[in-house]
Amino acid sequence: MSDATISEEFYCATQTERTLKDLRIKRKGQPVYVIGHEDRYKGQEGVFEFFNVRLAVVKFPDEKTLGYDPLDLLLPCQINGEGVPFFEIRYCEMCDQLFPLTLEEFHSANERRECPECAP
Repeated sequence: MSDATISEEFYCATQTERTLKDLRIKRKGQPVYVIGHEDRYKGQEGVFEFFNVRLAVVKFPDEKTLGYDPLDLLLPCQINGEGVPFFEIRYCEMCDQLFPLTLEEFHSANERRECPECAP
């Protein structure tokens, strides 16, 4: 099983699992933050529905569904007791890419400034 933290059966970002692609177990309803191609929905929260060929289909609160590369779907920092996801998304100071913080990184005295790929 994945080493991701499960809260209310869904996953939160960990050191090794920060995107939907990283997750070994993908469940319908998994909260995600979209950084993908569609400008209208970029920066929006949605939920993973299923895979259509190689794209992850995401459903948005307005009932619209779109397909995204699983790398463009970031995981939440935490999910509260009512099942509401909380996202902490940052820009990498080195490569200018978005990445999610883990709960530990969010509460750390020295917040992460580089994405995991750029960190020393």
